[in-house]
Amino acid sequence: MNESRVGSRYAKSLLELAIERNVLDQVEKDMTYFLAVCDASPEFVRVMRNPIIPHPKKKAILEQLFKGKVNDLTMAMFVLITQKQREAFLVSMAHEFAALYRINKGIELAEVTTAYPLQDDQRAQFINLVTKKTGKKVELTETVKPSIMGGYILQIGDRMIDESIQRKLTRLKSKLNDNSYTPQL
Repeated sequence: MNESRVGSRYAKSLLELAIERNVLDQVEKDMTYFLAVCDASPEFVRVMRNPIIPHPKKKAILEQLFKGKVNDLTMAMFVLITQKQREAFLVSMAHEFAALYRINKGIELAEVTTAYPLQDDQRAQFINLVTKKTGKKVELTETVKPSIMGGYILQIGDRMIDESIQRKLTRLKSKLNDNSYTPQL
């Protein structure tokens, strides 16, 4: 069974339990914290995915890192996954949980790429634009990429609006290279 499918099943179960116990927002913060630990420590992820390291050792590592810092439900899910010997799917589960949480809360994920960091008024304009297009709350992430020279690239789900100077120059170059001019005699 592929990783995202297994992770999705655990994430769905965790989401349902969190809703039932009224701790959904806390569990979402726990999953965000877990993913931050994974991003900060690739070694941790490698240990969890390593089939040679015994499962009780992985459980001890998880307890040492997260016990007392996350909700009891989150910790119980970590322990359950370890007992089922599925620690390799923890990262996938956390990503899937984040996606399910956004769907549950009606949050649209959007990413804006600009040549320079956004100012507060520009950020508000992008949030308003995405809110009008989707009718949902917006979680906006920002990326600075000087190579686009100016303008912006806005990614909303699988849709992209590319209004960058780089894109416009590429289109202009393509038009200039299109030698469709025929002189009239």
